[in-house]
Amino acid sequence: MITLGINYSQMHDSSACIVRDGELLFAVAEERISRLKHDAGFPRNAIRACLDFANVRAQRLDEVCFGWQTAGPVFRHDLKCYATGKVPLTYLNGLNSTLHFMSMWHQESGAKKFAQQFGPTKARMRFVDHHLAHAISAYAYSGFDDAAVVVMDGRGAWEATTIWHGHNGRLDPVLTIPFPDSVGHFYSEFTEFLGFQRNSDEWKVMGLAPYGKPGVNLSAFMDVNAAPYRVHARQLFANGATSSAGMAALLGPPRIPESGIDERHKDIAYAVQDACETAMMNVVQSPQVDPNSGAGLELKAIAAVVVGGVAISGGRGTLAGVLVGVLLLLSISSALVFLEIPAQWEKAIQGAIILVAVASDAFNLRQRRHAG
Repeated sequence: MITLGINYSQMHDSSACIVRDGELLFAVAEERISRLKHDAGFPRNAIRACLDFANVRAQRLDEVCFGWQTAGPVFRHDLKCYATGKVPLTYLNGLNSTLHFMSMWHQESGAKKFAQQFGPTKARMRFVDHHLAHAISAYAYSGFDDAAVVVMDGRGAWEATTIWHGHNGRLDPVLTIPFPDSVGHFYSEFTEFLGFQRNSDEWKVMGLAPYGKPGVNLSAFMDVNAAPYRVHARQLFANGATSSAGMAALLGPPRIPESGIDERHKDIAYAVQDACETAMMNVVQSPQVDPNSGAGLELKAIAAVVVGGVAISGGRGTLAGVLVGVLLLLSISSALVFLEIPAQWEKAIQGAIILVAVASDAFNLRQRRHAG
């Protein structure tokens, strides 16, 4: 079976991938070929690159999967938000929602666009729930049979945060927090307030946060003491027409893009990152997340991060180092199976690895102190 995956919503970065019999062959973002940063257009170039790499024509595809629902559910949820007052109903908001719906509806959410550019195909067109697509991408490659999966982003068609139970190769929904009660939307609004590009430069806010200090109160925009959190979307949207109006009234004027960064901006970034992390921890520690998921893997997780350089005493280390630790442990597990060594020896070896890594870390720390 040959499946083409397409990420296309006109909201941000489009991309495509191709899979044969469950094996990922090729994937690329449209911007890498079009040279338009964050290209949100239909990923014609990315699709062509996938087909060329796999040496197949569109007519031979069995499935074409889009990582979004069709246009209707998105528009209906927008209308629901306006009707309930969760999002201000203004001319600009209503126009943007309607234009997006009409454009995607006219394109049959991308299916018509595909047929126009690549010709008729016998492939089945599938539109996957956006948050389910996120959850699958995490669960399928996690290596866990039983796991809690948490998805938090700006929005899906109606979702902002979802919790899933992954087991026996399937995902069951556990909890859905609907848009606009969205940590991702909260973060993107403040990204723009701090003079950066929303849905693109959030990493700059994260990088700026460590330079700030506590003291800025963002409880008017997100209550992290709620269960698990509550975004005050109307305060973020303000009147829906003037960008950052609700934030400026409480935090001062927004930063002008490309202008200097002062202490106020750093402190706001610190508060945004802190609120985001607190809300995320509230979600993953909520009762809906199965506390037994991953049970029995604690020693392996500790060994992986310690080998990867994350000191137990201070949290130092790198993602690359942790990945090396994970690969080392996977190699050891595979070797034990290949050599038919009893499984109980694996924990003994993991414990020995932790002892050696911690001893090495302590020795290096003493050496640095003496050198200083």
